Amino acid sequence: MPEYPKSPVWSSGSKRLILIILSLVALLLIFRVRILLPPFILAVILAYLVAPLVKAANEHTRIPRTLTIVLIYLVIIAALVAIPISTIPPIAVQVNGFITNIPAFLHQLSQLLSELQEPIYITEEIVIPLNQLPLDQAFLSLSSNLLNIVQGFGGQTISIFGSVLGASLSTIGWVVLVLFLSFYMVKDHEQLFHSMLVLVPRNYQGDVVNLSAQVSDLWNAFLRGQLVLCFVVGTIVFFVAVFIGLPNALLLALIAGLMEFLPTVGPVLAAIPAAFLGYFQNESSWLGNLIGPFWFVIVIVIIYTVIYQTENYYLVPRIIGHRLQLHPIVVVLGAIAGASIAGILGIMLAAPILASGRIVFAYVYAKLTDQPPFPDVQSTDSGREPTEQGPETHPRTTNL
Repeated sequence: MPEYPKSPVWSSGSKRLILIILSLVALLLIFRVRILLPPFILAVILAYLVAPLVKAANEHTRIPRTLTIVLIYLVIIAALVAIPISTIPPIAVQVNGFITNIPAFLHQLSQLLSELQEPIYITEEIVIPLNQLPLDQAFLSLSSNLLNIVQGFGGQTISIFGSVLGASLSTIGWVVLVLFLSFYMVKDHEQLFHSMLVLVPRNYQGDVVNLSAQVSDLWNAFLRGQLVLCFVVGTIVFFVAVFIGLPNALLLALIAGLMEFLPTVGPVLAAIPAAFLGYFQNESSWLGNLIGPFWFVIVIVIIYTVIYQTENYYLVPRIIGHRLQLHPIVVVLGAIAGASIAGILGIMLAAPILASGRIVFAYVYAKLTDQPPFPDVQSTDSGREPTEQGPETHPRTTNL
C-alpha cells in the first residue's frame, strides 16, 4: 500500500472560513425545515416535564427505566384522548355563548354612554363637556371593529375546538412526532448531550456543562412552575367564580390559567373579561343582584387582585423562585417580539428565552472582561474534562 503524505494542518484563516460556511449551511438548513421547529420545541418542553417523573419513579420503584418511560407516555396518550373529549365541549359552549352576547353587551354600553351625555361639573371653572364630545360616533366605530374582531377570533376558537375533537390525520401525525421525539429525548438525553459535548474544544467543555446546567435549571423551574401556577390559579378562579355566581366560570378559569404564561400583564388581561361579564351579566349572579353592577365589578377586581398578589408574594417565590429576574418592560417587549415570530408559542416562551439569553450574555461579558464566568463554581470545574462515562459524572452536568 503506497505511503501518502501526512494530512496538512489547516491554518487559522481556513478554520474560520470553514466555520462560516458550516454556520451558513446550518442556518439555511434550519430555514428550509423550519416547519419542524414547533414540534421539536414542544418535544423538548414535554421531555423537560417527563424527565423528573421518570427520575422519581426510578428512585422509589424497581421498575426498569425504559419501562417507566413507556408507562408514563401511555398515560400521556390516554390523557390526550380523554381530556379534549371531556373538557372542550363545555368550553366551546361557553365561548359561543359569550360571543353571542357581545351585541347585547355593546347595546348596554351604548345606553350607558347616552346617559353620560351631560357636562360634568368638577368646579365652577372646570367643566368636562361630554355633550360636545362625539362619543356616539367613536363608540359606533369602536364597537363595530370590536365586534368583528371578537366574532372572528371566536369563530377561529370554536373551529380549533372542533378540529381538536375531530383530529385530522395531519394533527395526529404531528402529535405522534412530538411524542416520538420527546420519548427518545428522555430515554437518551445523557448520550445526546455527551455526543454534542465531545464536539466542543476540550478547554471549553467545562464551560458548556456549566452553562447548560444553568439554562436547564431555569427552564425546569419555569416550565414545571408555570404548569403548577396555571392549575392553581385556574382552579381558584373557577371555584371563586362559581361561588359568587359569575357566568362562564370554566372559560374564565381557562383564561386565567393561560395568562400565567405572560408575566406582569397576564393577570390584568385575565381580569378584563371577568369584569366585563360582571358588569353586563350581574343579574346572573346572586352577589351581582345584591350589590349592583358597579360594585360587583369592584368586588371582582378586588378578588383578582388578591389572587394575583397572593400568587406573586407567596406562590411564585416557592414554585419558580427568582431565576427569571426580568424587568416587566423587557417581558412585554419580548412577548410582542415572540408573538410576531412564533405566535402564541412565542408569547408563552418569551420570558425563559430572554432569561436564557441573559445567562449567555453574562458568560460572554465575563470572558471579554477576563472575569470568572462561573464565580459560584470551583475554578477547577471550568477546565475539567468529562470522563469516558459521559457528562453525567461532572458535578455540574445538566439534567433534562
